[in-house]
Amino acid sequence: MNNPFPNLSGAISANLAKIAEVDNQLAEAAHLRNNPVIEICQAIQKYIEAFENELDNEHEIGIRLASFGGVVIFHAEQIGFSKPNVITFYGITDEGEKVQLIQHVSQLSFLLKAVKKREDKPYRIGFVWPDS
Repeated sequence: MNNPFPNLSGAISANLAKIAEVDNQLAEAAHLRNNPVIEICQAIQKYIEAFENELDNEHEIGIRLASFGGVVIFHAEQIGFSKPNVITFYGITDEGEKVQLIQHVSQLSFLLKAVKKREDKPYRIGFVWPDS
Protein backbone atom coordinates (compact mmCIF):
# COMPACT_ATOMS: atom_id res chain seq x y z
CA MET A 1 0.00 0.00 0.00
CA ASN A 2 1.39 3.39 -0.94
CA ASN A 3 1.71 6.17 1.63
CA PRO A 4 -0.63 8.99 0.57
CA PHE A 5 1.41 11.47 2.63
CA PRO A 6 5.07 10.74 1.79
CA ASN A 7 6.43 13.97 3.34
CA LEU A 8 4.38 13.74 6.51
CA SER A 9 6.79 11.56 8.51
CA GLY A 10 9.68 13.90 7.72
CA ALA A 11 7.65 16.92 8.79
CA ILE A 12 6.59 15.19 12.00
CA SER A 13 10.19 14.26 12.78
CA ALA A 14 11.35 17.84 12.18
CA ASN A 15 8.60 19.22 14.41
CA LEU A 16 9.40 16.70 17.15
CA ALA A 17 13.05 17.78 17.02
CA LYS A 18 12.01 21.44 17.36
CA ILE A 19 9.75 20.59 20.29
CA ALA A 20 12.59 18.69 21.98
CA GLU A 21 14.91 21.69 21.50
CA VAL A 22 12.37 24.09 23.06
CA ASP A 23 11.81 21.62 25.89
CA ASN A 24 15.57 21.54 26.58
CA GLN A 25 15.71 25.35 26.60
CA LEU A 26 12.81 25.51 29.07
CA ALA A 27 14.46 22.88 31.28
CA GLU A 28 17.72 24.91 31.31
CA ALA A 29 15.84 28.08 32.23
CA ALA A 30 14.06 26.23 35.06
CA HIS A 31 17.41 24.80 36.18
CA LEU A 32 18.86 28.31 36.50
CA ARG A 33 15.77 29.55 38.35
CA ASN A 34 15.87 26.61 40.77
CA ASN A 35 19.62 26.89 41.42
CA PRO A 36 20.35 30.48 42.42
CA VAL A 37 23.98 29.61 43.16
CA ILE A 38 24.63 29.41 39.41
CA GLU A 39 23.41 32.94 38.83
CA ILE A 40 25.35 34.18 41.88
CA CYS A 41 28.56 32.55 40.62
CA GLN A 42 28.05 34.10 37.19
CA ALA A 43 27.70 37.51 38.84
CA ILE A 44 30.83 36.91 40.96
CA GLN A 45 32.71 35.90 37.83
CA LYS A 46 31.76 39.17 36.11
CA TYR A 47 32.86 41.24 39.13
CA ILE A 48 36.16 39.39 39.38
CA GLU A 49 36.90 39.63 35.67
CA ALA A 50 36.22 43.39 35.78
CA PHE A 51 38.49 43.74 38.84
CA GLU A 52 41.24 41.66 37.20
CA ASN A 53 41.06 43.80 34.06
CA GLU A 54 42.05 46.81 36.19
CA LEU A 55 45.10 45.08 37.71
CA ASP A 56 48.63 45.59 36.48
CA ASN A 57 51.10 42.74 35.96
CA GLU A 58 52.43 43.10 39.50
CA HIS A 59 49.14 42.28 41.24
CA GLU A 60 46.58 39.52 41.48
CA ILE A 61 43.31 39.18 43.36
CA GLY A 62 43.33 38.52 47.04
CA ILE A 63 40.19 37.86 49.00
CA ARG A 64 39.80 39.35 52.45
CA LEU A 65 37.52 37.67 54.93
CA ALA A 66 36.69 39.19 58.30
CA SER A 67 34.31 36.62 59.75
CA PHE A 68 36.72 34.10 61.26
CA GLY A 69 37.75 35.79 64.52
CA GLY A 70 40.29 37.90 62.68
CA VAL A 71 41.21 38.98 59.20
CA VAL A 72 42.16 36.33 56.67
CA ILE A 73 43.59 37.30 53.29
CA PHE A 74 44.38 34.73 50.65
CA HIS A 75 45.36 34.66 47.01
CA ALA A 76 42.29 33.35 45.20
CA GLU A 77 42.92 30.64 42.63
CA GLN A 78 39.56 29.04 41.91
CA ILE A 79 35.91 29.56 42.67
CA GLY A 80 33.31 26.85 42.29
CA PHE A 81 29.90 25.91 43.57
CA SER A 82 27.77 23.03 44.68
CA LYS A 83 24.08 23.14 43.95
CA PRO A 84 21.85 24.44 45.23
CA ASN A 85 23.51 27.00 47.53
CA VAL A 86 27.20 26.52 48.38
CA ILE A 87 30.10 28.47 46.90
CA THR A 88 33.68 27.30 47.39
CA PHE A 89 36.80 29.50 47.21
CA TYR A 90 40.24 27.92 46.83
CA GLY A 91 43.52 29.73 47.37
CA ILE A 92 46.80 30.19 49.23
CA THR A 93 47.73 32.52 52.09
CA ASP A 94 50.86 34.71 51.99
CA GLU A 95 52.47 32.07 54.22
CA GLY A 96 51.85 29.39 51.57
CA GLU A 97 49.00 27.69 53.41
CA LYS A 98 46.35 26.12 51.22
CA VAL A 99 42.84 27.38 52.04
CA GLN A 100 39.35 26.39 51.00
CA LEU A 101 36.35 28.42 52.06
CA ILE A 102 32.97 26.74 51.82
CA GLN A 103 30.21 29.27 52.17
CA HIS A 104 26.43 29.28 51.92
CA VAL A 105 25.19 31.92 49.48
CA SER A 106 23.19 33.64 52.24
CA GLN A 107 26.46 34.30 54.11
CA LEU A 108 28.38 35.49 51.06
CA SER A 109 30.44 38.57 51.78
CA PHE A 110 34.05 39.14 50.81
CA LEU A 111 36.36 41.91 49.72
CA LEU A 112 38.39 41.73 46.53
CA LYS A 113 41.82 43.21 47.11
CA ALA A 114 44.80 43.79 44.85
CA VAL A 115 47.76 41.94 46.36
CA LYS A 116 51.36 41.59 45.19
CA LYS A 117 51.79 38.59 42.92
CA ARG A 118 53.49 35.51 44.39
CA GLU A 119 55.17 34.33 41.20
CA ASP A 120 56.62 35.87 38.04
CA LYS A 121 53.24 35.93 36.36
CA PRO A 122 50.16 37.16 38.26
CA TYR A 123 47.58 34.46 38.85
CA ARG A 124 44.10 34.95 37.43
CA ILE A 125 41.16 33.18 39.03
CA GLY A 126 39.66 30.13 37.38
CA PHE A 127 36.01 29.24 37.69
CA VAL A 128 34.89 25.65 38.14
CA TRP A 129 31.61 25.02 36.32
CA PRO A 130 30.29 21.50 36.81
CA ASP A 131 28.98 19.73 33.74
CA SER A 132 25.72 18.80 35.39
